[in-house]
Amino acid sequence: MIQEAAPAAMGLMEAAFAEASGLPSARVHEAAYAFAGRPVRLRTAGEALGLRTHRAFAHLRAADAGAAELSVALWDEAETGIPCPIGPDVADLDRQWIAAGGILAASESGRYVSFRYQDSVALLDRRARRIVGCRGAGSRLSTGEYSKPLVHLLSIWYHDRNVQLLHAGLIAARGGGVLIPGESGTGKSTTCVAGVVQGLEFLGDDFIGLEHVDGGFVGHSVFGTACLARRDLNRFGAIAARAVDDGIPEEEKPILFLPEVFPERLRASVPVRAVVLLRVGAERTELRPAARPEAMRAFAASTLHTVVPRPGREALARLGALVERVPAWWLLLGPDLDDLAPSLDRVLSAAVRHGP
Repeated sequence: MIQEAAPAAMGLMEAAFAEASGLPSARVHEAAYAFAGRPVRLRTAGEALGLRTHRAFAHLRAADAGAAELSVALWDEAETGIPCPIGPDVADLDRQWIAAGGILAASESGRYVSFRYQDSVALLDRRARRIVGCRGAGSRLSTGEYSKPLVHLLSIWYHDRNVQLLHAGLIAARGGGVLIPGESGTGKSTTCVAGVVQGLEFLGDDFIGLEHVDGGFVGHSVFGTACLARRDLNRFGAIAARAVDDGIPEEEKPILFLPEVFPERLRASVPVRAVVLLRVGAERTELRPAARPEAMRAFAASTLHTVVPRPGREALARLGALVERVPAWWLLLGPDLDDLAPSLDRVLSAAVRHGP
């Protein structure tokens, strides 16, 4: 049997974090959260890294509920002066994949998983339910690390709890949610932001968690952020000024931290009542019924090649059950966004009236 290097790597990372967080000059941020209703504890060492990492999860903040189902520890190399103690030959383990411009790797048993991106690396011990990682400089995070921290390792942790991460948006009203699958560029983020601006509730614009509970489906918020292209962001007037644009390259999207803009319109979890497929370029905004196979194809196209781990047979069966249970609609997007929220509210009103 091949000896796994990960236990030694985890030990080195744990020791480095303990050293970084124990420095008299280190600013440690610690908070409890509820991810899909499960208690999580997040600790960061370094002022800049702490402010940026905790920000994306602010709407999921929770009282200390006891034993965490996941503990996360991250430190800032530049601010603390404590370097990452492992190299790629140790951290990247036996099996490797290219994912989102970085390297995702796993041990032979699958217990240990790492993700390395530019000057950051994090390790997940699935059995111990712990993530330990370092960032080269918390003040220079990439757009992805800032808006959706640890998404690849978190997706595996969610998967282990039967919560499937989907590449989809989720907005809500009337006590129910509308899932909006779609590949990049189909208008998910614009639709979700327009919805929350017009009074709907927001759970996500890009990644959400789906869980099968008591015969129904619950959608969970993962991040409280939305990333919009500058031309789309400018359609929302005053809130465009609230987007984080400092240091973000011109080709990347500024970040809206929606808990800071609309704190009363953020939800953590909601029953899924309908699926809406988007089509841009219509003369006016219009709703049309969608066939269930169309909804299934939209989920497959947007999720199979985007989310890690890729959905297996069980996850695809879950999606199939979802599209059989809830109605699906096409939302043809016209140039005027003002009637978007009323259209989605009609979808939810019909779903509530007729039941699942």
